[in-house]
Amino acid sequence: MSLRPYSVPALAALLLLVGCGAGRYFVQVNGYLDPGAAAALPPAATIAVVENKEARNPLLEKEIAAKINRLLTARGYRTVPYEQADYFLFFLYGAGPEAAAAAGGPPVSFGLGVGGGAWRGGGGGYIGLGAPWWPYPYPYAYPAEPIYGRWLTLKLVEAKPYRQSGQAQPVWVGESRSTGTSSDLREVSNALLLAVFQQFGKNTGKAVEVEVQTQDPRYRELQSPR
Repeated sequence: MSLRPYSVPALAALLLLVGCGAGRYFVQVNGYLDPGAAAALPPAATIAVVENKEARNPLLEKEIAAKINRLLTARGYRTVPYEQADYFLFFLYGAGPEAAAAAGGPPVSFGLGVGGGAWRGGGGGYIGLGAPWWPYPYPYAYPAEPIYGRWLTLKLVEAKPYRQSGQAQPVWVGESRSTGTSSDLREVSNALLLAVFQQFGKNTGKAVEVEVQTQDPRYRELQSPR
């Protein structure tokens, strides 16, 4: 088995291709709209984001609430205190183990090598890309990597009946969900929020897959502390 040397431009393109798959999330989004509600919220609607006072991590709760406020403002809605709102927006989120990836053989790794040699009549050099290879079956298996289900739900209700009774029929519910090896909701919530806000106030009719790139300026904006 031999590996053909790669030219420098071809090698750079290959390394770029290998790195491109890591910076994105695939999120499933469902949006449910009350049939009696308007197709879209009035542009002048005021919304108060309601935090859960019993959240296990009140600081994370405040952080996600702040991100939701930023996304609402970016869509042209006014965020106001509880007493002044036309609508309340409640949110829930979580992560938990879903399954384990199948145990596989030794991980594939790439190496970049530069070398040269001399012989009668001249010299030369090469640059190449190599990958390790093992015969089957593998002599041992690596532990399975845990896969987590990450989810976030938004629930929009009319403020006036909720203030009167503490209960109200949701006007709109948005759900976003993804799976992956990270359970860090502080980071993953950025993708879940961006995806569900693409369908904010809409009835999707079915689950819609949304791709969120970590290089998206909106993702970076949510990631930056304020």
